[in-house]
Amino acid sequence: MTAAVHFVPKAQATAEDNLAAFITTAKPLLKAYPEVSSWDENNWDLRGNVQRSGVGDTRIAAAFTSFDTATRTKRPPKAESGWISEPFLSFAKAYFLYVRALAGTVQLTHLMVSLRVLEKALVEIHGDSSIHRITPVICNRAANLVQQRYESAAAYRVGCAMERLTGFIVEHRLANPFQWKCQIRRPREILTRVGKSADEARSAAMPSQTALKALPLCFNMAVEPRDILASSVAALLCAAPDRIGEVFSLRADCEVDDIHRGKPIYGLRWLPEKGAEPMVKWIAPTMVEVAKAALVKLRTITQPARDVAAWYEQHRNQIYLPPGTEYLRGEEYLLLNEVAQILGVSGVAAARTWVIGNGVPTYNALNGKGSKRVRFDEFETSVLAKLPKDFPVIDARTGLKYSEALIVMRQNEMHAKRGTILCLLEPVTTNQVNETLGAKPGVQSIFARFGFTEPDGSPIRLHSHQFRHWLNTLAHRGGMSQLDIAKWSSRKDIRQNQDYDHMAPEEFLAMARDLTANDKHLFGGLAELIAKVPTSRDEFMMLEYPTAHVTELGFCIHDFTALPCEKHRDCIQCNEHICVKGDGAKKTRIKEQLALAEAQLEQATEAAAEGYYGAERWQEHHQATVDRFRNLVGILDDPAIPAGSLVRLTNCKEFSPIRLAIKDRMQIESPDSEIFNDLQELLGGE
Repeated sequence: MTAAVHFVPKAQATAEDNLAAFITTAKPLLKAYPEVSSWDENNWDLRGNVQRSGVGDTRIAAAFTSFDTATRTKRPPKAESGWISEPFLSFAKAYFLYVRALAGTVQLTHLMVSLRVLEKALVEIHGDSSIHRITPVICNRAANLVQQRYESAAAYRVGCAMERLTGFIVEHRLANPFQWKCQIRRPREILTRVGKSADEARSAAMPSQTALKALPLCFNMAVEPRDILASSVAALLCAAPDRIGEVFSLRADCEVDDIHRGKPIYGLRWLPEKGAEPMVKWIAPTMVEVAKAALVKLRTITQPARDVAAWYEQHRNQIYLPPGTEYLRGEEYLLLNEVAQILGVSGVAAARTWVIGNGVPTYNALNGKGSKRVRFDEFETSVLAKLPKDFPVIDARTGLKYSEALIVMRQNEMHAKRGTILCLLEPVTTNQVNETLGAKPGVQSIFARFGFTEPDGSPIRLHSHQFRHWLNTLAHRGGMSQLDIAKWSSRKDIRQNQDYDHMAPEEFLAMARDLTANDKHLFGGLAELIAKVPTSRDEFMMLEYPTAHVTELGFCIHDFTALPCEKHRDCIQCNEHICVKGDGAKKTRIKEQLALAEAQLEQATEAAAEGYYGAERWQEHHQATVDRFRNLVGILDDPAIPAGSLVRLTNCKEFSPIRLAIKDRMQIESPDSEIFNDLQELLGGE
């Protein structure tokens, strides 16, 4: 790639001059995109520079269309006003090249949308797209347009891209200085919401129970290559929470057998996406046989494609001839029925369609009668030109070759209607697998072919990423630690686990009830209270936990049908808040809040020492908060307390009508009365 030169704006120059200088700096970076012939093109072909797993030879492009025309299937002609207008268009191209050169990995979709929507807001308010006119008002209008078109998650990511874009414009003096922060909030986690919409979102993220029951039956019944491949890939995704792009990166010889603590273990050599280190991903014993069977099926149906790839890697300038047609290699001419044998299509008509469609000249037979014929060398040249663009490498990220890849097919072998071309090959795409699994309406899925539907008769819809959400949720339900879930899922950031945890609030409630059935799993005031109640523990827990909802630190058992929360956003001071030992993500948040509370306590102490009015009250409050957090962290860090234990802290100073009534009575009657001593001990008083 062309080396990037950092652009340094001139402090004394105007915004227009800095913009012209920035464009001049960025233009040479276009050399890194060999498929783009000139700067004036508005639809840039990024193949050869931008790599995406699971898309095969699908064209990857950056189209500088306007916000209104970006959703069109057909790009507007160059003369049509469907492109981003000048002068913003030149800036958009320069910004695209500059950011790509410096940052490398950039989410193209969000980057392009941020450029399009900012240009639209400029034209809508000012009538032109001059960069120097950008203000917070323009940015807010752009954010509103994004929210109107995109769902919350996509809108949030585009908003983040807009923040980076406007920050770049201001930092590089392309507009008057201003500060702007996008007000599009990150969508709340699914697991923290209740109601019908939350239930629907959880269901959409994971496969239905009907799909999970039908999938193994389809796996066993599949006979067509596309059905075998899709169901086998799904089986591997059920064995471990992987991304489908990582499955496409598997080698044909990816299996690993080893011995651990005297027992055989089985795994796959894995090359994770998104920056995680290469690893051997061990398969759970219950899924080993499924994974092995899937790999046997995959290797069997993809071996012919690997044979084709191996031939072309050794004979780059010679066509591969399928078994039974090798004798034709020395011929000068080929009859169309011989062409059909090499291609693998049925009949002369299909062969004629192929040669005409690919520009291969045809000639009359020697006597001028009978079938047409083609020159062998011209036919060979045409076939070789249709090899994949980056052949022999199928995965630029890992350097994997077609002849080594587990997932590779001959051309059209995944197509429902077209015949398989025996002398050509192609990578399998994510869309092909998802379409076979029913993700695309209107395309017959493997479930439909075998007669499986949802209970209401609707088609079974499934896509590859749902398996990852499903396995992660199972891991959360089973109590696997957050660190282990992140490692199992090949994640670098443990915080991403929360996006794949789709446990409903009712499941947290059930978990709490199950754990508290045994005293050794419960710590704090609730454990002492259970030991003293005359009712059975099950009866008590039914009364104690009528409801539960998740918080950023644990979960709350407050009954909102009785009264609203009296400690909103102050969960650490609440007697109805419970933390789960072993939840790494929430433990991290607890420690972060402890550090913040300690800093606030230090500031309050300094203010009190300097005599600020009311500072003592703040000092007292922050001291109580710090003490609570330290107590909680000590319990969570205690190795003697088993993972999965529920921790509930009591607060002796919390408001209680009973405690106030007792204090009032003590002012009348003797404070040394035995009954008052017992009541104080029960309530935690002194």
